[in-house]
Amino acid sequence: MEALGLKWDLIVTQIIGFVLALWILKAFAWKPLLKMLDDRRKKIAGDIDDAEKIKAEAGKILDEYHAKLRDIEVEARSKIQDAISEGNRIAVEIRENARDEAREIVEKSREELSRDIARARVELRDDMVGMAIKAAEKIISAKLDEAEQKRLLENFLREVDKT
Repeated sequence: MEALGLKWDLIVTQIIGFVLALWILKAFAWKPLLKMLDDRRKKIAGDIDDAEKIKAEAGKILDEYHAKLRDIEVEARSKIQDAISEGNRIAVEIRENARDEAREIVEKSREELSRDIARARVELRDDMVGMAIKAAEKIISAKLDEAEQKRLLENFLREVDKT
């Protein structure tokens, strides 16, 4: 049976060995190999799902971060506006206080000026009385004729003008 140089018994033995090896592989190695590949596929699918969840969570956190930044910006603007309002209020208060103080100073100055004027009038009156008394003494002490009285009165008036 060696036609064409083939050894049929060897070929049949190899075919039986190959089929037997296939059957042994299918029975013992194929299922564990398929299970291992299926487990690997499930693990990769689970990792992809986990990555998608993490990506979604990261997107959510990023959105929250942006929302907080907007809130912080709004709050900062609000605080700046409050500070400006407070500054304006304080400026108005300072201006009003300055006006009040200026009014008080002017009023005190007027009162002081009024007192000084009153003192000056009293002094002027006292000086006038004193001069009138001196003039009267001069007139009384001397027997004067009308020309002499006129001269003494003119001298008195010149003295009054000098002071």
